[in-house]
Amino acid sequence: MQRLDDRSRMSRDVHVRFCESLRGQFPWATRRVLMAKRIPQSVLDYLDKLLKRMKLKLNEDKSKIVNALEESFDFLGHTFRLDDDLLGRKNRKYWNVEPSSKSQKRVREKIREYLRYNGHKPPQDVANDLNTITRGWINYFSTKGVTYPGKAKRNLRYYLSVKLTRYYKRKSQRKCKLYNQGAFAVLVSKYRLIDPTKYALG
Repeated sequence: MQRLDDRSRMSRDVHVRFCESLRGQFPWATRRVLMAKRIPQSVLDYLDKLLKRMKLKLNEDKSKIVNALEESFDFLGHTFRLDDDLLGRKNRKYWNVEPSSKSQKRVREKIREYLRYNGHKPPQDVANDLNTITRGWINYFSTKGVTYPGKAKRNLRYYLSVKLTRYYKRKSQRKCKLYNQGAFAVLVSKYRLIDPTKYALG
């Protein structure tokens, strides 16, 4: 293979090095998606041969062939699915790319574990710490014009609201001021907790 021009802005990227040289070394496992209208067996055989030349092995347990026109697939935490047009136009579809169920479950688990073991913290610390969890997650899944995380962000907002209500209910025996005041709304308005449905990429 020919190496990219030295002036290429992508020449240092590990994914481009994959294509630049059969001698490329990978510092971590690399995941790839091969998409086409038709992938004949000859292409798969060539890919297998290419990987062997690079002394790499395809993880067959985590690899599969799907008809993306008929079923969804997950990749790097996202679910890719061909859905009907959002405007209801007939015979029009779009690629819906959103956080996968596993990714949503994972961020909920982080929130649950945090609230479980940090019942003693003041509201400002709770808001700051939860923002640390949710901000990075939202940023990762928000790519303008590519991903559609709106539904997942609404789900996350609902989860935060429910968990924070229960969190401060447990503290009500100590006369917690946030109990019955709408903990999520108060933390958002007074302590700058991120509302996932209103958060802008940043």
